[in-house]
Amino acid sequence: MTAARKARACHAGALTAVITAIYPATQHLFLGIPGLITAAILLGVSASYEREARKDTARARRAVVVDTDQQPRSAA
Repeated sequence: MTAARKARACHAGALTAVITAIYPATQHLFLGIPGLITAAILLGVSASYEREARKDTARARRAVVVDTDQQPRSAA
């Protein structure tokens, strides 16, 4: 699984945690805190995976540029 896919999965998990935190919060505000903490942790992990995905993309683009710069030249 790539870093970008992991980041999207963490986003989905955070959204689910927020949605599930809303219902207990209707009974008492403190009951929603665990879901919101979970969402915050998942968003932090997601940010880490997004940074890794950007680095991978930049590394792949640099590799393509290096490959095109080293094409063999004709002897003409």
